[in-house]
Amino acid sequence: MGFWNRSGTAAATKNVDWEALSLLSRKGELLAALKTAGASFTPDDLEEMLARYAKKLAYVPKDYADALLDSARIQIVDGYHRMMTAELADVHANMRLFGSWKEFANDAAVRTTGKRLAVLKHLIAAYTMYIADSPAHPVGTPFPGGYAVELHEGVYYCPVRAVQGEVDATLCRFCPAVQSRERDLVLTREQREFVERGEKLENYFFNYHG
Repeated sequence: MGFWNRSGTAAATKNVDWEALSLLSRKGELLAALKTAGASFTPDDLEEMLARYAKKLAYVPKDYADALLDSARIQIVDGYHRMMTAELADVHANMRLFGSWKEFANDAAVRTTGKRLAVLKHLIAAYTMYIADSPAHPVGTPFPGGYAVELHEGVYYCPVRAVQGEVDATLCRFCPAVQSRERDLVLTREQREFVERGEKLENYFFNYHG
């Protein structure tokens, strides 16, 4: 694939100009800048990120650790490939970035200085959250208690969205996902869909005036 850096990892140590990125306001121009910055990384960078994450899971029960690592691979490897191959239609390229973009970029500038893999992590997160409008943690990412990130009727729900200080806070506070509703945490998906069908029918009968 043509977007890989084939000259080794040295070029990847260069810091991204997050201040310049913070001044961008449209999805198309941000995507172009992310691709330019992302092109200096190698497959080894992605594998190193995964290896470091796997080490953090050394004392986590194997089944749970395997599920987390699968989600991390989607987040990191798949996220990078989507960023580097994405193309936007004109109507999407001209869409304005969410208001928190400038804050994200300024925060990234502080957290990534001199840290090659931190730069890569934030580039992927920037694409995922501000271009693809998806949560930093992909759908299906498991969390303690048997809960997971979900997509339901066009809305992303995360069981730990409100616990910003405890779970990857530097990304969570910018994430487009919303906190899972109480029903999401106590009912199965089938039970929730049954309840919601009833609510829609009730709303129709009480509010339809056609």
